[in-house]
Amino acid sequence: MKIGILTFNWAINYGAVLQMYAEYKYLSKDNEVYVINYVPDYFANMYNKRIFYTQIRFKTAIKKLMEKFIKFEQYKKFEKFINENMLLTEKAKNRNELSKIINKFDLVIVGSDQVWNYDITKEYIGDYLLYNINCNKISYAASLGKNEIKRELVDLFCESLEKFDFVSLREKTSIDYVNKICKGKKYNLCIDPVFLISSNEWKKISENSNYKIPRNGYVLVYMLEYNPNLLKTARYLSEKYNIPVLSIEIPFIRFFGKNFGIKKLHDVGPIDFVKLFLKAKYILTNSFHGTAFSLIFHKPFISFAHSKVNSRMENLLSLYQLENVQIKNTLNNFEIVEEILKKTQKAYSNLENKEISKVIENSKQYLVEALKKIELKLKREKHEK
Repeated sequence: MKIGILTFNWAINYGAVLQMYAEYKYLSKDNEVYVINYVPDYFANMYNKRIFYTQIRFKTAIKKLMEKFIKFEQYKKFEKFINENMLLTEKAKNRNELSKIINKFDLVIVGSDQVWNYDITKEYIGDYLLYNINCNKISYAASLGKNEIKRELVDLFCESLEKFDFVSLREKTSIDYVNKICKGKKYNLCIDPVFLISSNEWKKISENSNYKIPRNGYVLVYMLEYNPNLLKTARYLSEKYNIPVLSIEIPFIRFFGKNFGIKKLHDVGPIDFVKLFLKAKYILTNSFHGTAFSLIFHKPFISFAHSKVNSRMENLLSLYQLENVQIKNTLNNFEIVEEILKKTQKAYSNLENKEISKVIENSKQYLVEALKKIELKLKREKHEK
């Protein structure tokens, strides 16, 4: 079957690219799979490497100039990883071009990632819902990114989801919410695609990285928003175990007070990202995918609450019976740090008895059954012609 994946292929973002890769790799075992290269100018400009593509203030231009030089290697590695590991369609910049590409596929899978988060997609939300686009369509672990949808978008969501052959979401809270506003359809809970391939497969991928790392271990920081508690904890662990702190930096330059002795890494590609998580002694993160890879590699780690999109991490942690281990408030003593590290390590025992194993298996089964039914539908349509 010829399948197109519609997700955020334009994002220079570790989670976005690695979840896309995992979904692509898993589906490619038995299908001809492409990533739909949908990049309207609005999205392209988020990571535009040009400095003066539009009129901007002098200070902004200086910042972009710094980003261009500092992040050049990082951008290059992302581009190389995508081009070498996935097949992309021709580029579509608008809805008409997207529809023409979609017509070439037997099935379109929307997701994973926050494809149904209006704060990201803005006026393109209808495209990611495939609104009024006639095709065989399912979603896989699509995320709303938050606990509810804007009131003015409810009708669009319900009308669009009704036309999907199968729908799965990434968070249980989203399923509970969508069940209330868009009744009459079954909504499935599916795990983020990074869990569809095994830790051994991720380890094998990391072997392609030649990124140099400290021999005697390190504390890894992956911070999507500034968090002083996270930085204090990094310094504490660094001093206690006499190991350095490495920080994987996001694609945008940010400045925050003291650097706490942290070495910022601006040249980390997707494969390097996997390697850094695999080899870390301790991990501190307020990222969903940072949490995911910590769990995949069975690392002692601490999850710090994110101010806007924390429900995703809470849902994921609960699958490992790690409820109430996040640091959410001011950190007053480091005894809490030690307790959480011990709890995360204990969570990896008897994983087959934990909810995570069931959800992974159910997610794979969801894809198997959905694809089978689409294949039968295609055969029936062909026969009727």
